[in-house]
Amino acid sequence: METRQPESAWDRQHRMQRAAYALWQQRGCPLWTAEVDWFQAEEQLAKADEEASSKPTLVTVAEAMGSALGSVAGRVASAVGLVPSEE
Repeated sequence: METRQPESAWDRQHRMQRAAYALWQQRGCPLWTAEVDWFQAEEQLAKADEEASSKPTLVTVAEAMGSALGSVAGRVASAVGLVPSEE
């Protein structure tokens, strides 16, 4: 099983910039309001990090595997005609 490396300061900063920029765009790109989006992005990322770190690794892996298996099962079912294709 792969272990996660701690996020570098640069990676965190980059993630924060992308999140703040997306929030700014959602609000219509208003001028002189960068702090609003930055602080909101900071809150959202802190909450997401807290939720991710509170889950045991096995649960996180199981959720990822379940999602992947569900996706594969859906494609197989579409391929053999059990359900209509989403395309």
